[in-house]
Amino acid sequence: MHRSLRTVLLASTACGLIAAPSALAAPVDGGERNPSNNASSGYGEETQIIGQINQNAGGHAAGTGGYVTRQSNKSDTGGGAIYGCRARAGTESCIAANNLANGDAFRFQATEAAATIGQLRFGLDINKASPKPPFVTNGQGLVKNLNADQVDGKSAEEFAELSGLLFAAVGADGKIAANRGVPANTNATIAVDGTNQVFTIPFSGNVSGCVATANPTAATTQTDMPLIVTTAANPSRVVVTQQDADAPFGFGLQVIC
Repeated sequence: MHRSLRTVLLASTACGLIAAPSALAAPVDGGERNPSNNASSGYGEETQIIGQINQNAGGHAAGTGGYVTRQSNKSDTGGGAIYGCRARAGTESCIAANNLANGDAFRFQATEAAATIGQLRFGLDINKASPKPPFVTNGQGLVKNLNADQVDGKSAEEFAELSGLLFAAVGADGKIAANRGVPANTNATIAVDGTNQVFTIPFSGNVSGCVATANPTAATTQTDMPLIVTTAANPSRVVVTQQDADAPFGFGLQVIC
């Protein structure tokens, strides 16, 4: 090979080796901010980390394979990873886990000793309530084992028992035996109003829009007089008035909602 041509080839190769690093992705320095605080040094393109690793393969320790990247903090004060962005409403979310097949897109897992799996919160104070929903979904299926305390601002007892027929077997002394919709360990109160015996029966939720009827279940001379059933000023109460009753007597109360 001619000496001048060989010199040109060697020089070109050397220039390529010197110039090549500038075309590669910027290195990541452990313990440093990557990139620096200098805005002009910020990454202008996506940093892609793409792999093809099968489940339970490619790991550096037993049971650690199957993920393209792994971040772990061995400190017992937490902090495995943090992601931040400045997304405005209607733009991309800070984190996206898109599964292009038919498996799960995410999994959050804690030990059985943990009090919760995690938090979904507005702001820093978890004790400060917010009226906004914690997430949205278009899924309409039943979530197994999901225990909701309230639905549409109402507690469970206001729905579960008031969806059909409520009843109470009320004794002459006000004690409530068999029932549906009456709070546990509660009884009716009895008051005398002139010649009337007035029973007030508590229920777990609002029964003001329900229809109630009552019938005697004990021997009484007042069987020819209908029992007057009304809702009380408190919408979770039903009042049964026994007219001109010498003494209170037992009755069965039905409330249809």
